[in-house]
Amino acid sequence: MIRRLFLAAAIALASSGPSSALAQVFSLGSSSRADAGDWSFDVAGQMARPIGEFRTQVDRAWGFGGSVRHHFRWFTPLGVRADAAWLNYGNENKRVPLSASVNRVLVDMHTMNNFAVLTGGPELMLTRGAIRPYVYAFAGYSYFYTESSASDDNGGDSFANTTNFDDGGWAAGYGGGLRLPLRIRSVEAAFDAGARLTRNGTRSYLRRGDIIDQPDGSLQFNRRTTAVDFWQYHIGMSFSPRRR
Repeated sequence: MIRRLFLAAAIALASSGPSSALAQVFSLGSSSRADAGDWSFDVAGQMARPIGEFRTQVDRAWGFGGSVRHHFRWFTPLGVRADAAWLNYGNENKRVPLSASVNRVLVDMHTMNNFAVLTGGPELMLTRGAIRPYVYAFAGYSYFYTESSASDDNGGDSFANTTNFDDGGWAAGYGGGLRLPLRIRSVEAAFDAGARLTRNGTRSYLRRGDIIDQPDGSLQFNRRTTAVDFWQYHIGMSFSPRRR
């Protein structure tokens, strides 16, 4: 009896075509995505946890990110996505003279150690149900940089800034997560949480305190050069305008 049921199911899936069969596998659940548009937009807070050599130099990084996703109507579980994230892993504040010749005027100098990641790739997502898991792969570019800015002592906007040190290159990896659908008027929304492993190869970068001001006004950089792989974790919201 069980064999007959499996045989009947296999015949039904085969007769509906491979795309339709896969769509049935990925469309389990009671909640439908039929009203959602082909495009979705995500925003999220992010935390990066270094691994390997990078972990010996940096503890954590915090920031935010977003993504744009497009799922195909002919097979809605399959899509493509583009992701962007900015994270900060160290800060330093100093009270310094405006210049070597103007010692009476002091300004606040703020130095930030950051990295940004811009990637894209394919995504597979369960398109129905109260819980919708997804997986994806990506490749792109990551950029590590240290930037200093100066502002007045009243907490005003910075009036000067410069990039002290930077290094960028290829980034790739994979990730996944869960979306919990919500209904918000004309937009289909979802709570979104997930993680991804980002591999960047070897980079040179600075940590807090790695820029040393010399008496002659020059700067000494105590650069670190290691592999800079890390896990990125995110919690945020996903939005998809409904089809009209």
